[in-house]
Amino acid sequence: MRIRRLQWDSFRIPLVASFDTAHGSMRSREGLLLRLTTDTDLVGLGEISPLPVFDGTTLDRALSELSRFAPELIGVSVERLHHELTTSDAWGPRTRAVRCGLDVAVHDVVARQRGISVATLLGGAVARSVLVNATVAAVDCADAVNRARAAVADGFQCVKLKVGLAATLEDEIERVAAVREVIGHAVQLRLDANGAWDVHRAIATIGALRELDLELIEQPVPSQDVEGLAHVRRAVGVPIAADEAVTSIAQAQRILDAGAADVLVVKPMVLGGLRPARQVVQHAREAGRDVIVTTTVDTGVGVAAALHLAATLPRPTRACGLATGPLLVGDLIGDRLAVEGGTMSISPRPGLGVEVDPEQVLRFGSGIHGETGG
Repeated sequence: MRIRRLQWDSFRIPLVASFDTAHGSMRSREGLLLRLTTDTDLVGLGEISPLPVFDGTTLDRALSELSRFAPELIGVSVERLHHELTTSDAWGPRTRAVRCGLDVAVHDVVARQRGISVATLLGGAVARSVLVNATVAAVDCADAVNRARAAVADGFQCVKLKVGLAATLEDEIERVAAVREVIGHAVQLRLDANGAWDVHRAIATIGALRELDLELIEQPVPSQDVEGLAHVRRAVGVPIAADEAVTSIAQAQRILDAGAADVLVVKPMVLGGLRPARQVVQHAREAGRDVIVTTTVDTGVGVAAALHLAATLPRPTRACGLATGPLLVGDLIGDRLAVEGGTMSISPRPGLGVEVDPEQVLRFGSGIHGETGG
């Protein structure tokens, strides 16, 4: 198969409610929806939704890079592109979201051609459903409590609470304790600080929260401080997860070598696609560490890709951060990926198993359309 056409449409989708983290408040998600058409008329879907907080890549930068090299891909075999995406170092660290969009589109079209799921294409044993967590990102304590209560009522068995938002340690403890009380102890509670604390404050805060029966703490210190992350892990009795720090295969290996985390949080959009994300999973498991696959609050295309990756994880697995679709007003696909009883299931249809909803593309389009090829 050869690439005949590449098309992309920009989107901006409002969030249902403000998504508050230590990085700030996010009220909408923007990105590019990518379609790759082959000379056999098969179409593969991808998503390019960078988050500048991870590697500095803006949507404008991603759009510029895509527009620049997309014409060079016309006529290229899908197999060659797949090889280059998974082996070439020439793409650079600032093109990972673009790389992810192309990588996912290639996986989608190849799996469609073979009549199999993307998860099956990735290899290994495939689970039909994946345990997922709810994410609570609200500064106000009462709002956080209400969202956590709703998540439990919806059947979630794990709640992730964004922390690092409180002015004082006492306020932090009060907010986490209030959420723990409302969800009870049958539901797991994990915290995500998004790098908000220095090493001293991280150790003091985690020590004060230990009695609340925490599953783990994500990224307690800034992403660049791997040594600090390792120090926190040695000093506290709660499992530590690296999130923002996991930006490449090499960086993931550095974290593992430093003994800086019990768990690696793997985001295909940040790592540059499904294959590099799969490599990070393999390195983590070889080192005896757990993995959590999450989205970056993507549309249905990005969520579906992450879901297929999560379905290949060795079991048993921790709950993955894939239930982010309901955070958005729309997700650009026809049939929203449902969360039932705290789990999500991959589609029985080939490829990613999702199709674009043209009405949503029109509704949430932000005015940029690109196309190359015939």
